[in-house]
Amino acid sequence: MKISRAQLNRKVQNQMSFSPGKLILCYRMQLAKDILETNKYSIEETALYCGFSGVATFSRKFKQEFGLSPSAYRDNCLITGFKEEDWKIPLSNECFNKLIQLKEEYKWLAKLLIIVIDNLDNEAFCMEMLSAKLFMSPSNLNRKVKSLFGFPAIRLLRDIRLQFAAEVLVVQKKSVTEAASLAGFFDIAHFSRVFKQNFNYPPSKYSTDNHLFPFVNLLRKVL
Repeated sequence: MKISRAQLNRKVQNQMSFSPGKLILCYRMQLAKDILETNKYSIEETALYCGFSGVATFSRKFKQEFGLSPSAYRDNCLITGFKEEDWKIPLSNECFNKLIQLKEEYKWLAKLLIIVIDNLDNEAFCMEMLSAKLFMSPSNLNRKVKSLFGFPAIRLLRDIRLQFAAEVLVVQKKSVTEAASLAGFFDIAHFSRVFKQNFNYPPSKYSTDNHLFPFVNLLRKVL
């Protein structure tokens, strides 16, 4: 015996106190929460993935359900991977271990690090090229990097290049010009100024006696 959709709705509602539509919405809301907590997708991508026709509808229903907008909920759930004092030049062993842990958890970060390491000596490499290789917008890339490091992607690239330049000077005993070139800096004056700001020494005075953890060299081996 066939039953109508209205009869089916009443049966389900009587048994579970929810209509099928409400159950589907609850499922979508829970799925959205899980996605927002991982910070893997933008709000727009989350809305589409969870079957909503648009961001406005998704945001309105999400706020009705949980009392927070999707972006506010995501921000409340995010745990920054690095505290301000954890990530600083010169990069340390503790910093390296934390980064390895995060790259195992966030696949996009592992891909980012591989791309950055592969392009260290590419002076033309920029954020637009990095975001394109990761198949995401520059704003989405910055959002993801900020959620883990507390600063934008361009600084992450610069810091890794500076660290590598120091390793080239100390470990490989290359000249300042060679170190700058191998680390992707085309302007020696700019390189020297930024290097001194971060290491407290100009590159020409950065002694081989300085204890320097081989952060980039080790990172290259584990990627």
